[in-house]
Amino acid sequence: MDNFGALVILFVFIIGISILGAIPGLKDRKMSAENWAVGGRNFGRWLNWFIMCGEVYTAFAFLGASGWAYARGGPTFYILAYGGLAYLVGYHVLPRVCALGHRHKLVTQADMVEYLYSSRPLGIFISCVGVAFLLPYLQLQLTALGLIVEVASLGAIGRVQAMLIAFVMVAAFVFLSGLKGVASTAVFKDVSMIAAMLIFGIYLPYHYCGGFSEMFTAVESIKPDFLTFPGGTKNLDVTWGMSTIALTALGFYMWPHFSTNTFSAKDPDVPRHNAIYLPFAQLALIFPMLVGFTAVIVYASNPLPRTDMAFLFLVKDTFPTWVLGILGGAGALACMIPAADLLLSTSLLISRNIYVRGFRHNDEHVSPEHMKNVARYLILILTAIALYLSIFHANLLVNLLLTGYAGVTQFFPIIVLGLFWKKASKLGAVCGLIVGEFLVFFLILSKMDPVALGSVHINAGFFALCINTIVFVIVSMITSSGKTKMI
Repeated sequence: MDNFGALVILFVFIIGISILGAIPGLKDRKMSAENWAVGGRNFGRWLNWFIMCGEVYTAFAFLGASGWAYARGGPTFYILAYGGLAYLVGYHVLPRVCALGHRHKLVTQADMVEYLYSSRPLGIFISCVGVAFLLPYLQLQLTALGLIVEVASLGAIGRVQAMLIAFVMVAAFVFLSGLKGVASTAVFKDVSMIAAMLIFGIYLPYHYCGGFSEMFTAVESIKPDFLTFPGGTKNLDVTWGMSTIALTALGFYMWPHFSTNTFSAKDPDVPRHNAIYLPFAQLALIFPMLVGFTAVIVYASNPLPRTDMAFLFLVKDTFPTWVLGILGGAGALACMIPAADLLLSTSLLISRNIYVRGFRHNDEHVSPEHMKNVARYLILILTAIALYLSIFHANLLVNLLLTGYAGVTQFFPIIVLGLFWKKASKLGAVCGLIVGEFLVFFLILSKMDPVALGSVHINAGFFALCINTIVFVIVSMITSSGKTKMI
């Protein structure tokens, strides 16, 4: 009976959020392309805040943070640091991005790069690279969803069945409602996630240890030095932590879907306001970490088979299964809503910047409605591709996210220097990006992440970004004509 209750709760969350996301599209069957893609560019402060906040509460926050705390200890604290620095970057960069989008009717990140450098080929190149890194991020959400539902249903729903059911529904409401569907679901998802993380993150340490101080003392007694760098690892030292914080802070807003979300704001003051108040959302990420540290104590003599399941297994072993159903439902939303945003952004990059700009040379004759229809059907194709990757090529959650961050952060010089530096040139942008991405792939695929420099270790993505930026600046100073467009 308890199993049945957990199943009912899970399906209420999944079906309910899908209906909520479909409502804007069902209400406005003739929704314009701009409304569908960027919400009509009229999202106010708090609606845009919840969309941006949704990128904090993803599968990574739900499973990755607690899993890292359980398995790696001290290096997990980088998660608390990078958000505050990322919002500082956003405070200065996003208002310019928003203003540029409104002025020139930009929809995607590649649109912005194409405008800044007056180069359609560069925009197409950026869109291709962006899609290549968005797909693993989408796969992350799918893989996590399958794991969450499988555990929360006590195995009644398999991983593959869960992914198929939930992501067909995600594809349906994004197909109908676009960014308005994402926005309408983000509020409920974020509130659910914050509540779940606070409740379990406070209750479990007190239940098993008697308090936070007692919990940390117990962890230290079981695993001495586990709470300091390098924790439960051999090479994730302080230098790795600092370089990873820098990498993730600079790369936070470089994901292509953040540009589209920023274009949805009604004016530049909206992202500026949100950069001030989003750090409050980042604070909630400490609570999954506390759950992970509690799991170190509870499972000291019986280690978990999967570290990224620490949160779910601890709740399963502590509460009735209907509580696990609630947590599983909130966790499912943490995967579904970011996936919806990723699907939308990826479909826009392919339809607008690769299909229209690359294959339809007379793109001025392509109507916005045609592009919207192409993007809609691409959502269905991308869902199928992501399902295939998740079913047959699943990987550890945090590793997927860090790999994506390393690659997408290589956009930082192109976008930020393009916005603020007159001498930024398209040749410098291309050379820097190629060098940066080559290093990312080479170092990660060669198992050289982190990069060893003597006795210290540096995040491979940050190392690649430094070389990328140096190449970008040198080539731009040599080739710049001083004509880069500025806001």
